Amino acid sequence: MTGVDAGGLDAVLKLDDAWNAAYHRRDPAVLAGLLADDWVGFFPDGRAVFKAELLAGMRGNPPAALMFERHAARVYGDTAFTRGTLYANGVRVQSFFRVYARRGGAWWAVGVQVVT
Repeated sequence: MTGVDAGGLDAVLKLDDAWNAAYHRRDPAVLAGLLADDWVGFFPDGRAVFKAELLAGMRGNPPAALMFERHAARVYGDTAFTRGTLYANGVRVQSFFRVYARRGGAWWAVGVQVVT
């Protein structure tokens, strides 16, 4: 999968669900096809993490039963966001604000802000 074609909220939600599924399966290859090459994440400790580092670290995440809860999703032209919470083994571990951009007719994840 390379980005998600189409417009509107349905395409963004499909992309967001694919991101969550890639984490469930610990599958960096799938996530790599969803993240823009210039993707950047900001974590609670102030670190900026780029695509290659995120993908390299995915397989090292400890095994856990993951559940994603989406609280909001909005589209503003060629930009969109989702906001949600991640639970591992039933315990809340983080909330996130994901940013998406439509480029060349496809939606891509371009960033995330993670808070604890």
